[in-house]
Amino acid sequence: MAVRDEVRDAQRALATLDAAHRRAVARLDQALARRGEALAETDRQVAAARGGVEAAVQPAAVARDRQGLAVFLPSLGTATLGSVSPADIQAAVDRRARQASPATVTRDFAALRAMLNSAVDADLIGRSPARKVALPRIIRPERRTRTPEQLHKLVDEVPGHYHTLVLTSGVLGRAWEEVIALRVRDVDFARRTITVAQTVEELAGHLAIVPEGKRPARLRTMAVPTFLLDHIGRHLSTYRAAVTGDPDALIFVGPKGGVLRRRFGERILRPATVRADLDGLTFHGLRHAATSSLVDVGVHPRVMAARIGHGTVKTTMEVYARASNSADHEAAALLQQRFAEAFAEGLQVDPGVTQT
Repeated sequence: MAVRDEVRDAQRALATLDAAHRRAVARLDQALARRGEALAETDRQVAAARGGVEAAVQPAAVARDRQGLAVFLPSLGTATLGSVSPADIQAAVDRRARQASPATVTRDFAALRAMLNSAVDADLIGRSPARKVALPRIIRPERRTRTPEQLHKLVDEVPGHYHTLVLTSGVLGRAWEEVIALRVRDVDFARRTITVAQTVEELAGHLAIVPEGKRPARLRTMAVPTFLLDHIGRHLSTYRAAVTGDPDALIFVGPKGGVLRRRFGERILRPATVRADLDGLTFHGLRHAATSSLVDVGVHPRVMAARIGHGTVKTTMEVYARASNSADHEAAALLQQRFAEAFAEGLQVDPGVTQT
């Protein structure tokens, strides 16, 4: 009898333990399921974030990064990722510095550093070997202002069908990819405006029209001085008469009607700058010159930033704008007018002070 009681007690205990075990397993399964759902949601968020980043990166930036990485491949391409040391990176940078300008080396190194930082984030390496690398010092040359007479001289030195192209950039300060993308529809002669609505993107020798442009700040309608509209009108009637009825036709094209390429700067503009005694002036330099012209005529910085296509005034004033000597003398003349009358009789000298 006692044995049977012990057996029943043992069976009840086992049943209790089995039920507890099943409940524990069920709770564990539920916890794992919730964990799996959380991980899946995290994966979806990461994928969405990655997609957003990839969409935000401009193809031009991707192409520049690839070019930057390519220049280091002869030095680092045969090494495994984990074997690259800071000394190896420094040697590669020093070697690149003997071939390119400091600004170019810095831009190329930025792509290499970003790649190695990504390797750290992915746990492929413990630390980035791109740390504490000494880069060549960038000494930015002083940018000289350009006068309207100098711009006129440069325009005269380029072939006739490029006159208005150079003039438009020198007056409006729009970037190369924006000026060559201007269409017939973008010029409103009645309202005296030009709309920057698209750009031409040139990557690895391939051209593409980008409707949305590089940045929202670049897409805008701006007022244009009458003399420039007159030149654009003459350009259309002289060189683009066959397409003036097509609103989507480009205003500025090559001699055979094709989209202009960046080699225009080396083949056409550079020789013209030499003949005009403006050697060193680039197409991008025309953008700086146009900004400095806005400074000279007293345009408000916010208006300048909007016309040039900058998102903030900081870039316009610190990087692009330069005051000419004439503007500096004009500032002195204005100060003379402001203070001359008050100080006409000079300052009173303290008789108790002996000057030596």
